[in-house]
Amino acid sequence: MVNLKTIKLPFSANIKLALVALACVIVAATLIYTQQLAQELKASERKTVQLFASLFTRAASAPQTQEYDGSMTSADLMSDMALELGNTIDFPIIITSAEKKIEGRTDTLTGRIISFDVVMRNVNYDTTSSIDEQYEELTGRLESMAKVYDPLPIYSVTDSDTLISNWIFYNDSDTVKQIQMLPYVGLIISAMFLLVAYISFSHIKRNEQSNIWVGMAKETAHQLGTPLSSLLGWIELLRYMPEDTEQVLEAADEMQRDVERLNKIALRFSKIGSAAELKSVELNDVLRNVVIYFKRRLPHLGKKITLTLRESEPVHVPVNIDLLEWVFENLVRNAADAIDHADGKIHLEIHQMRGSAIIDVIDNGRGIDPKIRKDIFRPGFSTKQRGWGLGLSLAKRIVEDYHGGRIFIKSSSPAGTTFRIRLPLAKPAAGESVPAPMPGMVQEKSA
Repeated sequence: MVNLKTIKLPFSANIKLALVALACVIVAATLIYTQQLAQELKASERKTVQLFASLFTRAASAPQTQEYDGSMTSADLMSDMALELGNTIDFPIIITSAEKKIEGRTDTLTGRIISFDVVMRNVNYDTTSSIDEQYEELTGRLESMAKVYDPLPIYSVTDSDTLISNWIFYNDSDTVKQIQMLPYVGLIISAMFLLVAYISFSHIKRNEQSNIWVGMAKETAHQLGTPLSSLLGWIELLRYMPEDTEQVLEAADEMQRDVERLNKIALRFSKIGSAAELKSVELNDVLRNVVIYFKRRLPHLGKKITLTLRESEPVHVPVNIDLLEWVFENLVRNAADAIDHADGKIHLEIHQMRGSAIIDVIDNGRGIDPKIRKDIFRPGFSTKQRGWGLGLSLAKRIVEDYHGGRIFIKSSSPAGTTFRIRLPLAKPAAGESVPAPMPGMVQEKSA
Protein backbone atom coordinates (compact mmCIF):
# COMPACT_ATOMS: atom_id res chain seq x y z
CA MET A 1 0.00 0.00 0.00
CA VAL A 2 1.35 3.42 -0.99
CA ASN A 3 2.10 5.75 1.87
CA LEU A 4 0.68 9.13 0.86
CA LYS A 5 3.08 10.91 3.16
CA THR A 6 6.01 9.73 1.05
CA ILE A 7 4.58 11.08 -2.23
CA LYS A 8 6.31 14.31 -3.19
CA LEU A 9 5.18 16.56 -5.99
CA PRO A 10 7.74 18.03 -8.40
CA PHE A 11 9.06 21.46 -7.52
CA SER A 12 7.32 23.04 -10.54
CA ALA A 13 4.02 21.47 -9.45
CA ASN A 14 4.47 22.87 -5.94
CA ILE A 15 5.04 26.32 -7.45
CA LYS A 16 1.85 26.02 -9.52
CA LEU A 17 -0.17 24.94 -6.48
CA ALA A 18 1.29 27.78 -4.44
CA LEU A 19 0.39 30.30 -7.16
CA VAL A 20 -3.17 28.94 -7.42
CA ALA A 21 -3.53 29.04 -3.64
CA LEU A 22 -2.19 32.61 -3.55
CA ALA A 23 -4.59 33.64 -6.32
CA CYS A 24 -7.52 32.11 -4.39
CA VAL A 25 -6.50 33.96 -1.23
CA ILE A 26 -6.24 37.25 -3.15
CA VAL A 27 -9.64 36.75 -4.80
CA ALA A 28 -11.25 35.78 -1.47
CA ALA A 29 -9.73 38.80 0.31
CA THR A 30 -10.87 41.08 -2.52
CA LEU A 31 -14.36 39.59 -2.43
CA ILE A 32 -14.67 40.08 1.33
CA TYR A 33 -13.34 43.63 1.20
CA THR A 34 -15.50 44.74 -1.73
CA GLN A 35 -18.62 43.17 -0.22
CA GLN A 36 -17.94 44.98 3.03
CA LEU A 37 -17.45 48.23 1.12
CA ALA A 38 -20.65 47.63 -0.84
CA GLN A 39 -22.60 47.03 2.39
CA GLU A 40 -21.30 50.32 3.81
CA LEU A 41 -22.36 52.17 0.66
CA LYS A 42 -25.78 50.51 0.81
CA ALA A 43 -26.20 51.63 4.42
CA SER A 44 -25.18 55.16 3.44
CA GLU A 45 -27.69 55.23 0.56
CA ARG A 46 -30.46 53.94 2.83
CA LYS A 47 -29.75 56.72 5.33
CA THR A 48 -29.94 59.21 2.45
CA VAL A 49 -33.35 57.84 1.40
CA GLN A 50 -34.56 57.96 4.99
CA LEU A 51 -33.43 61.58 5.28
CA PHE A 52 -35.13 62.34 1.97
CA ALA A 53 -38.39 60.83 3.23
CA SER A 54 -38.05 62.62 6.57
CA LEU A 55 -37.64 66.02 4.90
CA PHE A 56 -40.75 65.46 2.78
CA THR A 57 -42.65 64.34 5.89
CA ARG A 58 -41.64 67.50 7.76
CA ALA A 59 -42.52 69.62 4.76
CA ALA A 60 -45.95 68.04 4.58
CA SER A 61 -46.45 68.45 8.34
CA ALA A 62 -45.05 71.98 8.85
CA PRO A 63 -47.52 74.84 9.50
CA GLN A 64 -48.09 76.85 6.37
CA THR A 65 -48.47 80.18 8.22
CA GLN A 66 -45.06 80.24 9.97
CA GLU A 67 -42.71 82.59 8.18
CA TYR A 68 -38.99 81.93 7.77
CA ASP A 69 -36.78 84.93 7.10
CA GLY A 70 -39.82 87.04 6.40
CA SER A 71 -40.66 85.36 3.09
CA MET A 72 -40.47 81.52 3.24
CA THR A 73 -42.59 79.14 5.27
CA SER A 74 -41.20 76.13 7.06
CA ALA A 75 -43.02 73.87 4.59
CA ASP A 76 -41.37 75.64 1.67
CA LEU A 77 -37.96 75.35 3.35
CA MET A 78 -38.32 71.62 4.02
CA SER A 79 -39.61 71.04 0.49
CA ASP A 80 -36.68 72.91 -1.04
CA MET A 81 -34.21 71.01 1.13
CA ALA A 82 -35.77 67.72 0.07
CA LEU A 83 -35.53 68.71 -3.60
CA GLU A 84 -31.89 69.77 -3.19
CA LEU A 85 -31.11 66.47 -1.50
CA GLY A 86 -32.92 64.64 -4.30
CA ASN A 87 -30.69 66.35 -6.87
CA THR A 88 -27.59 64.94 -5.14
CA ILE A 89 -28.87 61.37 -5.04
CA ASP A 90 -27.03 59.09 -7.50
CA PHE A 91 -29.15 55.96 -7.05
CA PRO A 92 -32.57 55.30 -8.64
CA ILE A 93 -35.70 56.32 -6.73
CA ILE A 94 -39.37 56.46 -7.69
CA ILE A 95 -41.97 58.30 -5.61
CA THR A 96 -45.50 56.89 -5.78
CA SER A 97 -48.84 57.77 -4.28
CA ALA A 98 -50.13 56.32 -1.04
CA GLU A 99 -51.64 53.49 -3.12
CA LYS A 100 -48.16 52.77 -4.61
CA LYS A 101 -49.22 54.03 -8.00
CA ILE A 102 -47.02 56.14 -10.23
CA GLU A 103 -48.40 59.65 -10.73
CA GLY A 104 -46.89 61.70 -13.53
CA ARG A 105 -46.99 65.29 -14.73
CA THR A 106 -50.44 66.14 -16.18
CA ASP A 107 -51.53 68.55 -18.86
CA THR A 108 -53.53 71.39 -17.24
CA LEU A 109 -55.90 71.54 -20.19
CA THR A 110 -56.55 67.87 -20.90
CA GLY A 111 -55.71 66.38 -17.52
CA ARG A 112 -53.75 63.60 -19.22
CA ILE A 113 -50.33 62.42 -18.03
CA ILE A 114 -47.56 63.75 -20.27
CA SER A 115 -44.40 62.58 -18.40
CA PHE A 116 -43.11 60.90 -15.24
CA ASP A 117 -39.87 62.86 -14.75
CA VAL A 118 -41.05 64.67 -11.60
CA VAL A 119 -41.56 61.50 -9.55
CA MET A 120 -38.20 59.78 -10.10
CA ARG A 121 -34.43 60.23 -10.11
CA ASN A 122 -31.72 58.28 -11.97
CA VAL A 123 -34.16 55.85 -13.61
CA ASN A 124 -33.39 54.96 -17.19
CA TYR A 125 -36.43 54.10 -19.29
CA ASP A 126 -37.64 54.59 -22.84
CA THR A 127 -39.05 58.12 -22.95
CA THR A 128 -39.82 57.84 -26.68
CA SER A 129 -42.51 55.22 -26.17
CA SER A 130 -46.12 55.96 -25.40
CA ILE A 131 -47.25 57.01 -21.92
CA ASP A 132 -48.96 53.67 -21.37
CA GLU A 133 -45.79 51.79 -22.33
CA GLN A 134 -43.72 54.04 -20.09
CA TYR A 135 -46.12 53.42 -17.21
CA GLU A 136 -45.94 49.66 -17.75
CA GLU A 137 -42.11 49.75 -17.88
CA LEU A 138 -41.87 51.87 -14.70
CA THR A 139 -44.35 49.60 -12.91
CA GLY A 140 -42.02 46.70 -13.65
CA ARG A 141 -39.16 48.73 -12.19
CA LEU A 142 -41.21 49.27 -9.02
CA GLU A 143 -41.69 45.54 -8.63
CA SER A 144 -37.97 44.84 -9.04
CA MET A 145 -37.11 47.61 -6.55
CA ALA A 146 -39.55 46.20 -4.01
CA LYS A 147 -37.79 42.82 -4.21
CA VAL A 148 -34.50 44.43 -3.20
CA TYR A 149 -35.58 46.95 -0.56
CA ASP A 150 -38.86 47.67 1.19
CA PRO A 151 -40.22 51.07 0.14
CA LEU A 152 -40.04 53.92 2.67
CA PRO A 153 -43.18 55.88 3.53
CA ILE A 154 -43.61 59.67 3.51
CA TYR A 155 -46.06 60.70 6.19
CA SER A 156 -48.45 63.56 6.31
CA VAL A 157 -48.94 64.56 9.95
CA THR A 158 -51.95 66.66 10.98
CA ASP A 159 -53.41 67.63 14.32
CA SER A 160 -55.83 64.78 14.19
CA ASP A 161 -54.05 61.95 12.36
CA THR A 162 -50.89 60.66 10.66
CA LEU A 163 -51.33 59.32 7.16
CA ILE A 164 -49.02 57.94 4.50
CA SER A 165 -49.00 60.38 1.62
CA ASN A 166 -46.35 58.76 -0.60
CA TRP A 167 -43.93 55.85 -0.94
CA ILE A 168 -40.27 55.96 -1.95
CA PHE A 169 -38.99 52.99 -3.95
CA TYR A 170 -35.24 52.79 -4.46
CA ASN A 171 -32.45 50.49 -5.54
CA ASP A 172 -28.65 50.30 -5.36
CA SER A 173 -26.62 52.80 -7.31
CA ASP A 174 -24.49 51.80 -10.28
CA THR A 175 -21.40 52.31 -8.11
CA VAL A 176 -22.56 49.71 -5.59
CA LYS A 177 -23.41 47.26 -8.37
CA GLN A 178 -20.01 47.76 -9.98
CA ILE A 179 -18.25 47.23 -6.66
CA GLN A 180 -20.24 44.03 -6.10
CA MET A 181 -19.30 42.78 -9.56
CA LEU A 182 -15.62 43.73 -9.20
CA PRO A 183 -14.44 40.46 -7.55
CA TYR A 184 -16.19 38.35 -10.17
CA VAL A 185 -14.72 40.42 -12.98
CA GLY A 186 -11.34 40.10 -11.29
CA LEU A 187 -11.88 36.35 -10.95
CA ILE A 188 -12.65 36.04 -14.67
CA ILE A 189 -9.62 38.14 -15.59
CA SER A 190 -7.43 36.13 -13.21
CA ALA A 191 -8.74 32.89 -14.67
CA MET A 192 -8.01 34.13 -18.20
CA PHE A 193 -4.56 35.29 -17.10
CA LEU A 194 -3.84 31.93 -15.45
CA LEU A 195 -5.05 30.13 -18.58
CA VAL A 196 -2.80 32.21 -20.83
CA ALA A 197 0.07 31.84 -18.36
CA TYR A 198 -0.46 28.08 -18.19
CA ILE A 199 -0.54 27.75 -21.98
CA SER A 200 2.56 29.94 -22.27
CA PHE A 201 4.33 28.04 -19.50
CA SER A 202 3.46 24.71 -21.12
CA HIS A 203 4.69 25.98 -24.48
CA ILE A 204 7.96 27.19 -22.97
CA LYS A 205 8.29 23.92 -21.06
CA ARG A 206 7.79 21.91 -24.23
CA ASN A 207 10.35 24.04 -26.05
CA GLU A 208 12.83 23.58 -23.20
CA GLN A 209 12.24 19.83 -23.19
CA SER A 210 12.69 19.77 -26.94
CA ASN A 211 15.90 21.74 -26.60
CA ILE A 212 17.07 19.36 -23.88
CA TRP A 213 16.44 16.30 -26.04
CA VAL A 214 18.13 17.90 -29.05
CA GLY A 215 20.97 19.06 -26.84
CA MET A 216 21.32 15.66 -25.23
CA ALA A 217 21.55 14.02 -28.65
CA LYS A 218 24.20 16.50 -29.80
CA GLU A 219 26.07 16.30 -26.52
CA THR A 220 26.08 12.52 -26.80
CA ALA A 221 27.45 12.70 -30.33
CA HIS A 222 30.04 15.25 -29.22
CA GLN A 223 31.10 13.24 -26.18
CA LEU A 224 31.34 10.00 -28.16
CA GLY A 225 33.00 11.60 -31.14
CA THR A 226 36.42 12.24 -29.59
CA PRO A 227 37.18 8.75 -28.22
CA LEU A 228 35.65 7.11 -31.31
CA SER A 229 37.83 9.17 -33.63
CA SER A 230 40.82 8.28 -31.51
CA LEU A 231 39.95 4.56 -31.66
CA LEU A 232 39.64 4.70 -35.44
CA GLY A 233 43.05 6.36 -35.62
CA TRP A 234 44.68 3.68 -33.47
CA ILE A 235 43.04 0.94 -35.55
CA GLU A 236 44.51 2.41 -38.71
CA LEU A 237 47.90 2.59 -37.03
CA LEU A 238 47.71 -1.09 -36.07
CA ARG A 239 46.86 -2.02 -39.64
CA TYR A 240 49.96 -0.34 -41.04
CA MET A 241 52.40 -1.43 -38.31
CA PRO A 242 51.23 -4.81 -36.98
CA GLU A 243 54.82 -6.04 -36.37
CA ASP A 244 55.91 -3.03 -34.31
CA THR A 245 55.41 -4.36 -30.79
CA GLU A 246 56.08 -1.00 -29.11
CA GLN A 247 53.54 0.80 -31.29
CA VAL A 248 51.01 -1.97 -30.76
CA LEU A 249 51.35 -1.78 -26.99
CA GLU A 250 51.07 2.00 -27.05
CA ALA A 251 48.01 1.76 -29.28
CA ALA A 252 46.50 -0.82 -26.95
CA ASP A 253 47.01 1.47 -23.96
CA GLU A 254 45.46 4.43 -25.75
CA MET A 255 42.56 2.32 -26.98
CA GLN A 256 41.96 1.15 -23.43
CA ARG A 257 41.80 4.78 -22.29
CA ASP A 258 39.35 5.59 -25.06
CA VAL A 259 37.18 2.61 -24.17
CA GLU A 260 37.23 3.69 -20.52
CA ARG A 261 36.24 7.16 -21.68
CA LEU A 262 33.32 5.70 -23.64
CA ASN A 263 32.27 3.74 -20.59
CA LYS A 264 32.41 6.87 -18.45
CA ILE A 265 30.29 8.75 -20.99
CA ALA A 266 27.71 5.98 -20.97
CA LEU A 267 27.63 6.05 -17.17
CA ARG A 268 27.14 9.83 -17.15
CA PHE A 269 24.17 9.74 -19.47
CA SER A 270 22.63 6.77 -17.68
CA LYS A 271 22.64 8.73 -14.42
CA ILE A 272 20.80 11.75 -15.83
CA GLY A 273 17.20 11.52 -14.63
CA SER A 274 17.86 9.00 -11.88
CA ALA A 275 19.06 9.33 -8.31
CA ALA A 276 22.85 9.44 -8.36
CA GLU A 277 24.82 7.57 -5.71
CA LEU A 278 26.99 9.97 -3.70
CA LYS A 279 30.23 8.95 -2.05
CA SER A 280 32.62 10.95 0.08
CA VAL A 281 35.66 11.75 -2.06
CA GLU A 282 38.63 14.07 -1.84
CA LEU A 283 37.84 17.07 -4.05
CA ASN A 284 41.46 17.78 -5.01
CA ASP A 285 41.63 14.34 -6.65
CA VAL A 286 38.57 15.05 -8.77
CA LEU A 287 39.93 18.35 -10.07
CA ARG A 288 43.35 16.83 -10.63
CA ASN A 289 41.79 14.24 -12.94
CA VAL A 290 40.04 17.02 -14.87
CA VAL A 291 43.35 18.84 -15.35
CA ILE A 292 45.02 15.65 -16.58
CA TYR A 293 42.13 15.01 -18.98
CA PHE A 294 42.48 18.45 -20.58
CA LYS A 295 46.29 18.26 -20.68
CA ARG A 296 46.27 16.64 -24.12
CA ARG A 297 43.17 18.39 -25.45
CA LEU A 298 43.78 22.10 -24.91
CA PRO A 299 46.74 22.28 -27.37
CA HIS A 300 44.44 21.04 -30.15
CA LEU A 301 42.25 24.17 -29.82
CA GLY A 302 44.75 26.21 -31.80
CA LYS A 303 45.57 28.66 -29.02
CA LYS A 304 47.85 28.70 -26.05
CA ILE A 305 45.90 28.10 -22.86
CA THR A 306 47.46 27.40 -19.48
CA LEU A 307 45.35 25.39 -17.06
CA THR A 308 46.38 25.54 -13.41
CA LEU A 309 45.02 24.05 -10.21
CA ARG A 310 45.55 25.53 -6.78
CA GLU A 311 44.99 22.66 -4.41
CA SER A 312 43.93 23.15 -0.82
CA GLU A 313 44.04 21.04 2.30
CA PRO A 314 42.08 17.77 1.88
CA VAL A 315 38.40 18.58 1.28
CA HIS A 316 35.93 15.69 1.45
CA VAL A 317 32.55 16.13 -0.19
CA PRO A 318 29.72 13.65 -0.95
CA VAL A 319 29.61 13.55 -4.77
CA ASN A 320 29.17 11.35 -7.77
CA ILE A 321 32.58 11.53 -9.42
CA ASP A 322 31.38 10.84 -12.99
CA LEU A 323 28.78 13.61 -12.89
CA LEU A 324 30.94 16.14 -11.04
CA GLU A 325 33.84 15.67 -13.47
CA TRP A 326 31.33 16.37 -16.24
CA VAL A 327 30.50 19.71 -14.59
CA PHE A 328 34.13 20.84 -14.46
CA GLU A 329 34.78 19.63 -18.00
CA ASN A 330 31.87 21.77 -19.23
CA LEU A 331 33.12 24.81 -17.30
CA VAL A 332 36.70 24.42 -18.56
CA ARG A 333 35.48 23.90 -22.12
CA ASN A 334 33.29 27.02 -21.94
CA ALA A 335 36.18 28.99 -20.44
CA ALA A 336 38.43 27.88 -23.30
CA ASP A 337 35.78 28.90 -25.85
CA ALA A 338 35.56 32.35 -24.23
CA ILE A 339 39.28 32.98 -24.65
CA ASP A 340 39.86 34.68 -28.00
CA HIS A 341 43.53 35.62 -27.59
CA ALA A 342 46.77 33.65 -27.67
CA ASP A 343 47.75 33.88 -24.00
CA GLY A 344 44.79 32.20 -22.33
CA LYS A 345 44.64 31.22 -18.68
CA ILE A 346 42.18 28.99 -16.82
CA HIS A 347 42.67 28.63 -13.09
CA LEU A 348 40.89 26.22 -10.74
CA GLU A 349 40.98 26.98 -7.04
CA ILE A 350 39.61 25.14 -3.99
CA HIS A 351 39.01 26.39 -0.46
CA GLN A 352 36.58 26.02 2.42
CA MET A 353 34.14 28.63 3.65
CA ARG A 354 31.43 28.36 6.34
CA GLY A 355 31.15 24.59 6.23
CA SER A 356 31.16 24.37 2.44
CA ALA A 357 33.67 23.52 -0.23
CA ILE A 358 34.21 26.36 -2.69
CA ILE A 359 35.56 25.79 -6.20
CA ASP A 360 36.29 28.76 -8.45
CA VAL A 361 36.83 28.37 -12.19
CA ILE A 362 38.60 31.53 -13.35
CA ASP A 363 39.45 32.49 -16.94
CA ASN A 364 40.78 35.57 -18.69
CA GLY A 365 38.32 35.38 -21.57
CA ARG A 366 36.02 38.03 -22.97
CA GLY A 367 33.47 37.81 -20.13
CA ILE A 368 29.70 37.44 -20.20
CA ASP A 369 27.33 40.19 -21.33
CA PRO A 370 25.28 41.35 -18.27
CA LYS A 371 22.12 41.21 -20.40
CA ILE A 372 22.35 37.44 -20.82
CA ARG A 373 23.71 36.36 -17.43
CA LYS A 374 20.28 35.34 -16.19
CA ASP A 375 19.81 33.08 -19.24
CA ILE A 376 23.11 31.22 -19.42
CA PHE A 377 21.83 28.31 -17.30
CA ARG A 378 18.59 28.02 -19.29
CA PRO A 379 18.31 24.87 -21.44
CA GLY A 380 18.79 25.65 -25.13
CA PHE A 381 20.43 29.05 -24.58
CA SER A 382 23.83 29.44 -26.23
CA THR A 383 25.98 32.29 -27.52
CA LYS A 384 27.99 29.96 -29.73
CA GLN A 385 27.15 29.74 -33.40
CA ARG A 386 27.23 25.94 -33.27
CA GLY A 387 26.31 25.55 -29.60
CA TRP A 388 23.24 23.75 -28.31
CA GLY A 389 22.99 25.32 -24.86
CA LEU A 390 23.10 22.24 -22.69
CA GLY A 391 26.48 22.27 -20.90
CA LEU A 392 25.73 24.90 -18.25
CA SER A 393 22.14 23.69 -17.88
CA LEU A 394 23.39 20.19 -17.11
CA ALA A 395 26.06 21.60 -14.80
CA LYS A 396 23.43 23.50 -12.83
CA ARG A 397 21.19 20.46 -12.54
CA ILE A 398 24.05 18.20 -11.48
CA VAL A 399 25.35 20.63 -8.85
CA GLU A 400 22.04 21.80 -7.41
CA ASP A 401 19.61 18.90 -7.92
CA TYR A 402 21.96 15.97 -7.44
CA HIS A 403 24.50 17.37 -4.99
CA GLY A 404 22.50 19.99 -3.07
CA GLY A 405 25.03 22.68 -3.94
CA ARG A 406 24.95 25.91 -5.88
CA ILE A 407 26.58 27.20 -9.06
CA PHE A 408 26.60 30.84 -10.12
CA ILE A 409 28.66 33.58 -11.75
CA LYS A 410 30.78 35.16 -9.05
CA SER A 411 32.10 37.89 -11.33
CA SER A 412 32.42 38.69 -15.01
CA SER A 413 34.03 41.52 -16.97
CA PRO A 414 35.92 41.98 -20.24
CA ALA A 415 39.00 40.81 -18.31
CA GLY A 416 37.49 37.39 -17.52
CA THR A 417 34.84 35.37 -15.72
CA THR A 418 34.71 33.45 -12.46
CA PHE A 419 32.23 30.64 -11.96
CA ARG A 420 31.78 29.53 -8.35
CA ILE A 421 30.51 26.17 -7.15
CA ARG A 422 29.52 25.64 -3.53
CA LEU A 423 29.20 22.06 -2.26
CA PRO A 424 28.32 20.81 1.22
CA LEU A 425 31.15 19.08 3.07
CA ALA A 426 30.91 15.40 3.91
CA LYS A 427 29.82 14.65 7.46
CA PRO A 428 32.64 13.07 9.45
CA ALA A 429 32.17 9.45 10.45
CA ALA A 430 31.84 8.47 14.09
CA GLY A 431 35.14 9.12 15.88
CA GLU A 432 36.49 11.22 12.99
CA SER A 433 36.80 14.94 12.61
CA VAL A 434 37.03 17.18 9.59
CA PRO A 435 40.62 18.41 9.15
CA ALA A 436 41.12 22.04 10.04
CA PRO A 437 42.14 24.36 7.18
CA MET A 438 45.89 24.44 6.64
CA PRO A 439 46.82 27.53 4.64
CA GLY A 440 49.89 27.13 2.57
CA MET A 441 49.20 23.66 1.16
CA VAL A 442 49.20 24.90 -2.41
CA GLN A 443 50.19 22.86 -5.42
CA GLU A 444 50.14 24.16 -8.96
CA LYS A 445 49.20 21.87 -11.78
CA SER A 446 49.63 23.19 -15.29
CA ALA A 447 48.60 21.80 -18.57
